[in-house]
Amino acid sequence: MHRCCYLLLGLLLLASFASAQPEPLFTPHIERHANGWIDWDQGMIYATGLAYMDNNSGSRAKTTSAAQLVAAANIVKLASGLQLDERHTMEKLGNGTFILKLKAFLRYREIKRNIVKNTQRPYAEVTLATPLHGVDGLTAQLLNQLKKQPLQWQKFPLPDPTSRRASNDDPWLVIDTRQLPKTAEIRPSLFPKITNSSGLTIYDLGQVYQSANTQRGLAQYVHSDASVEQILIALSTPQPSTWQRWANWLNPIATAWAEGRNQRPRYIVTSAEQVRGIARTNLVISNHDAQFLRQEDAASKILKECRVIIITSAPIGGIEG
Repeated sequence: MHRCCYLLLGLLLLASFASAQPEPLFTPHIERHANGWIDWDQGMIYATGLAYMDNNSGSRAKTTSAAQLVAAANIVKLASGLQLDERHTMEKLGNGTFILKLKAFLRYREIKRNIVKNTQRPYAEVTLATPLHGVDGLTAQLLNQLKKQPLQWQKFPLPDPTSRRASNDDPWLVIDTRQLPKTAEIRPSLFPKITNSSGLTIYDLGQVYQSANTQRGLAQYVHSDASVEQILIALSTPQPSTWQRWANWLNPIATAWAEGRNQRPRYIVTSAEQVRGIARTNLVISNHDAQFLRQEDAASKILKECRVIIITSAPIGGIEG
């Protein structure tokens, strides 16, 4: 009987710990379009395609294949409109001829398929996704193509040094842009630039390691409802899992010893002073912050490893996604 009581008490405590999970500090910046969306946090392009069964002889297989083709075409459309830097979009490269090459090197996978029959015109809906990052991602494939046109695109990532030793304990830079006016909001891009108040570039495509750019991209774009002070506190305070909190309750001494040995990664949080560039893709930070980051980069390679998070303003009406 006592064992049952203890078991019940343990289950109740575990349930209370599980229900107390904190809200996520960051949520993805989602750029929505009529035919899909771009997740600038995870680095993914999603596109949806529809096809009607009455246009495909009533065949489920033919209708699904047609929807896949429409989704693939929509991915190309979204990719072609991506902002690369302050001057270029994908569709402007090579006077518009580069778009023809997109179809050849884009890699996508099916995320969702659905046949809708309870409607006047039954249809198939297919969602495809293609990554911006990774070895097969759009960024890596794009730069490989641009290397063949050096006069058109002259900045490329640095080769990885033989002594490179990236670690999960390396610091991250978090830049808050939410205080900027609505008319000067940052626009996500594949290759943003960060300068100091005097105009000196401290971060761009030509100053990062190739593998870091391939793996993470130059920046992750997110939203947050937390203040800068709350973000600093949250990032510097360990957030244990449900099981860790359960273990903490059972053995606080062992927990304190483990926390002393395993410190959370450090974060450097700063605010942007303004946005620059025709397309509003570049950020300006203070000379003091820039000097500190250059020193930090010399020690930890925080910039060369593309460990950058940019907090953007939430769209009117709430955070998308």
